[in-house]
Amino acid sequence: MDAVLYVPIANEFNSLPRAEWIINGYLITTTALQPIYGKVSDIVGRAPAMVTASVLLLVGSVVSATAHSMNVLILSRAIQGLGSAGMYAMVNIVIADLYSERVRGRFMGIASGAWSLASSGAVVLGGVIVQYSTWRVAFWINVPICIIAAITVLSIMRLPTPSGSLRDKVKRIDFGGSLLSLLAMVLILLALSWGGRDYSWRSATVVCCLVFGTLVLLLFIAYEHRIPLEPIVPLHLLRTRNVALSFIAHLFLGAITYAQLMFIPQWSLVVKNSTPITSGLYTIPFTLSEFVAVVATGLWVTRTGRYRECVWLGSLMLLSGLTPMILLDRDSGLGYIVGFQVIAGVGFGLCIQTLILTAQASAAGRDSASVTSVCLFMRSLGAILVVAVLSSVNGNLLKREFASITKAYPEYASDIAQVFANQSLIHRLNLPPELFDSLVNAFMKGMRAAFTALIPFSVLYVLIVVWIEKRPLQKTKKVTIE
Repeated sequence: MDAVLYVPIANEFNSLPRAEWIINGYLITTTALQPIYGKVSDIVGRAPAMVTASVLLLVGSVVSATAHSMNVLILSRAIQGLGSAGMYAMVNIVIADLYSERVRGRFMGIASGAWSLASSGAVVLGGVIVQYSTWRVAFWINVPICIIAAITVLSIMRLPTPSGSLRDKVKRIDFGGSLLSLLAMVLILLALSWGGRDYSWRSATVVCCLVFGTLVLLLFIAYEHRIPLEPIVPLHLLRTRNVALSFIAHLFLGAITYAQLMFIPQWSLVVKNSTPITSGLYTIPFTLSEFVAVVATGLWVTRTGRYRECVWLGSLMLLSGLTPMILLDRDSGLGYIVGFQVIAGVGFGLCIQTLILTAQASAAGRDSASVTSVCLFMRSLGAILVVAVLSSVNGNLLKREFASITKAYPEYASDIAQVFANQSLIHRLNLPPELFDSLVNAFMKGMRAAFTALIPFSVLYVLIVVWIEKRPLQKTKKVTIE
C-alpha cells in the first residue's frame, strides 16, 4: 500500500522530495528493531513481544491517521515500524517453535501466502482509498487489526514461555547490545537514506553518520563477543556456512524485490497517467504469482525435504523477471508488465521462506529466533539500501534532466519546478506538447537508470545462493525456548 500512497500523501503536503521518508522512516525502525525482538522474545516470551508490537503499531497508525504535517507523519511511520518489526519477526519465530523443520515449510508457505494476498489487496485498497476517500483511512484500518491481534495472542494462542522469575529475565536481556545495535543501525541507515538526495554523499552529515555508525557497529561486535551471557546476535552463527550465506543472500533478496514495487506504481501514475487504483493493479501480478509460488513451495518442501533447488531456481527467475524492466517505456504494453512481474513473483515466492529455512536447518534450536530475526533484518536492510541507491540514481538523473529542460524552456521554469516537486501536476498544468514529452521522458530515463542499477544486485544474489550446501530437514521438533 505504501507504494500507492506515498506520492499522493507527499503531493498533499507539497513535499515530493521528502516522499521517500514516508517509507524510509518506517523501514529504518523496522530494520533496526528486528534482531532485538528475536532475542528478547527468547527471554521474556513470545506473547509479550507480540503484544508490545501490536500496541506500537496501533499507536503509530493513530498518529499517522491524524498527522497534519510531513514531520509528524514521518515520525508516526517510524513508530509503526517499531511495531511492524515485531510482527514480521515473530510470525516465523512462532512457526519454528511449533513445528519441525520438515513440516515447517508448509506453514511458512501459508503464512507468506497470506501476506502476499494481503499485499495484493492492500495495493488495490490503497488506490481505492486515494481515489475515492482520503489516505488517512488507510491508517485507521490498522487500528481494529492491531486490537484483534493482541486479543488473539493473549486469549487463544498457546506459546512456549521461558522459565525464571521476572528479575532473572531482566538480568538476561542484553540492554547494552540492544542500545549499541540500535544506535549503529539508525546512524548507518540514516546515511544511506540521506546520501545523494537530502545531502551529498560527501557532506559532513552523511560522512559523520557513516563513520560513527561503523565505529558503533564495531563496538557492538566487540561487546557481543565478550560481555553479555545471551547476546542479541550470537556471533558463532557466522561460522556456519549456510547461516552466513543466508544472511548475506537476504540482503540482496530484499534489495531486488522491493525496487519494482516502488517504481512501477510511480511509472503508472506519472508516465501512463493512471488512476491510483490502476497504479496499484500494476503490482498485482507480482504479489499473486508470489502467493501461488510460496504456497506450492511450502508443500513441495514438506513432501520432499528439498529446499536448495527452490532457492536456486528462484534466484534465476528473479534475475530473468527484473532485468527486462530496464526496457520499460511509455509504450510498454500490459502483457510486458504482467509477464515479467509474474516471472519475478514466482522467483520471490520460491525464495522468501526457503532461504529462512536454509538458515534454520543449520542452526541449533535455541538459536532459531536469532537466526530468523537476523534474516528478516538483512532483508529489510537490503530494501533500505536499494531505496537509497536507486532513489539517488533516479533523483540525480532527474535533477540533470530538469535543469536541461528548464534551460530549453525558461518561460516555463516555474511550471517545471512545480512538476519536479509534485509529479501529479505534469498532467494538470497546461504545458506545450513538446515540454510535456520532455518531462515524461525525463521521468522514464530516471526509472530506467534505477532499474539498470538494480541488475548487479540480482546477479550477486544468484552467485551467493549457488554455494548453499545440502542439509537435511529434521523431522523432530527442536527445543527453541528454555
